[in-house]
Amino acid sequence: MFKSTGGSCGPCKALTRIAHLALSACLVLGTGLTTTAQEPGDKPATPDVPATPDKPAAPDQPAAPDQPAAADNSAEAQAQRQFEAGREALFQGRFQDAIKLLRQAVESDAGKTKTSYQLNLARAYRYADQADEAEKLLVAVLQRSPDHVEAGQLLSEIYYKARRWQDIERVLAPLLKFRHDYPTYHLLAEATLNLEKYDDARGYYTEAIKLNPQSAPDHYQLGNIHLAENRWALAAKAYEDAMQLGLDSALLRYKLASAYFNLRNYFGRVSQVQVASGAVGEISGDWYLIERVPGEKDAFRAAPRQSAIYQLAAAIEGGMEDGPDVQMMLANTYLNARRFEQAYALYQKLGETVPEQDRALHHYYFAQSALGVGKYDEYLSHLQQAAQLDADGYRAALVDAFLNVADRHNQAGDLEKYIEYLSMALQQNPQAASLHLKLAEAFDEAKQFGKAVQQWRMVLDLEPDHPRRTELLNLIKKRGG
Repeated sequence: MFKSTGGSCGPCKALTRIAHLALSACLVLGTGLTTTAQEPGDKPATPDVPATPDKPAAPDQPAAPDQPAAADNSAEAQAQRQFEAGREALFQGRFQDAIKLLRQAVESDAGKTKTSYQLNLARAYRYADQADEAEKLLVAVLQRSPDHVEAGQLLSEIYYKARRWQDIERVLAPLLKFRHDYPTYHLLAEATLNLEKYDDARGYYTEAIKLNPQSAPDHYQLGNIHLAENRWALAAKAYEDAMQLGLDSALLRYKLASAYFNLRNYFGRVSQVQVASGAVGEISGDWYLIERVPGEKDAFRAAPRQSAIYQLAAAIEGGMEDGPDVQMMLANTYLNARRFEQAYALYQKLGETVPEQDRALHHYYFAQSALGVGKYDEYLSHLQQAAQLDADGYRAALVDAFLNVADRHNQAGDLEKYIEYLSMALQQNPQAASLHLKLAEAFDEAKQFGKAVQQWRMVLDLEPDHPRRTELLNLIKKRGG
């Protein structure tokens, strides 16, 4: 029997005690802990004491680490690992290791769907100088994927090294409908240029330059095409662009000089410059020193950089072999600029060094310089030698030469010499009615009327309907007595 300690009756307190015991048992069982309910009179269980600031609670024990997932040993995963290892070896320069690993990756790819595996294996073969193996792989890729631009470009690079120009064109031209990029246009341009398909090459280089305007070699090659097609202004522009981008060589200078020469830009805009210790025929900065200015110290007439003479001198200074071709062009530049004395000296210096196939041309130009300095006999002599070497090419020039000398003697008032050289011209072209007419008038002026009448009759024999027929008949009647 319980004693009453408050306002409640004993039975009520007993019932409350029983309910608390039952609830404690339920909570204990729910937590999974092993304990027993306390009977009345037992010492109460010590409750959990919360940690105080002076005595922190023990930390939770870390959870046990997760177990590693099982490795993926599928064929696809193994191939990917081999590919990654092979690619790493490739860019470390271990080409044989790369070939071994990448080949295993390719072989594991039964469906041949991983073109990246094949492309990298082809690169490894190429770096290892096994171009044939690389070619087989890339051809196979293109057969399965005809639009695979990277494979086509890599294959064309292999063909480029082997100078297989037709194969490059065959592989790359169809790929232009899938991608327009610089490497494709550049390789096609190089291939078609070497195949002498100049129209195609010009178009490809033009597109390549649009995509990569900083490519100096492309500007240079475009200049070569324009030069071969006699597009002198376009050639000069392309060569100038190449030089502005840093490309420079003696050959480039020579070709630029050729373009300027054919544009008749022999000396450009000549200016007077001051150059201490300068010498005629040298380059000083942006000027080629043509000649000294009389009476002025260190003063020269000079040609600018944009001229044939400057670029030609720069080519020689840059190491261009100073052979007959270069000297001939130098002499021709002076000749066409009407600087006859310098031209004459250069042609004379060339002498027997001129190749046999160019000797007729050399004599012709030499003759023009001799005429310019008033050496008529040498003028005619060189033209006669040119006509002997190439009758079809220079016989007409020889006739003109005799007429030139004849006219100069006529202007000088030397009628006898005028008749002499007209007669020489007539010997070269005896059926020219105009020459017979000139000679008749010369004889008439010299009062050699019989010879004049003879020449007038020959004019009418050659041209019965000559425009001056009536006049000539009257002269024949008058002078013939």
